[in-house]
Amino acid sequence: MGNKLSLNNRVKIGFSFAIVFLLVLATNRIDKKRFTTISESLTSVYEDRLVAKGHLYKLNNIFHDQEKGLLADTLSYKAESYHNEVDDLIISFKSTKLTRGEKTSLDNFENHFNELKIFENSMMQLNSKEMRAKLQMQLKRIQKDLDDLALIQLQEGESMTNFANSSLKTSATMSKIEIGVIILIGIIVQFIIFYK
Repeated sequence: MGNKLSLNNRVKIGFSFAIVFLLVLATNRIDKKRFTTISESLTSVYEDRLVAKGHLYKLNNIFHDQEKGLLADTLSYKAESYHNEVDDLIISFKSTKLTRGEKTSLDNFENHFNELKIFENSMMQLNSKEMRAKLQMQLKRIQKDLDDLALIQLQEGESMTNFANSSLKTSATMSKIEIGVIILIGIIVQFIIFYK
């Protein structure tokens, strides 16, 4: 019969379908990798930026309360009563993914906090205006460290969000190209089948 395909045409069709299958498989793998990257980026925005920002918010409140107590010149400055909470927040902060700048700012914060503890011990023994001035200066240094860390969270979060958006745009463009290539291969397969 005239409609039967020759062995040569069957091989061409089989080869064309194999190409389409491999192309779909390859694009699927590429898409999966892109979406995994985007997912990791968005997860990192939450785990490494928003959670860290929450820790900074708590630390800010703690040291703001200490500064208020010190400025009020009353016994409301509670030396040592908050140390464990700060230490726990530092440990939690360190468990996030730190950039180099973030690690430097966190080290500065820890050093200034350790110095503050020494000043607090001295103030408990000698409650003088000079000691209060040192404490106030140290609290300002700590506030600067916390401000630096908060700025890093903002910059890193923005950078990760931009990366995720860029990846999504690239993924959308690649999907359109992939569909175009698959349609083109489909047309070629049709041509091979029906061309005599």
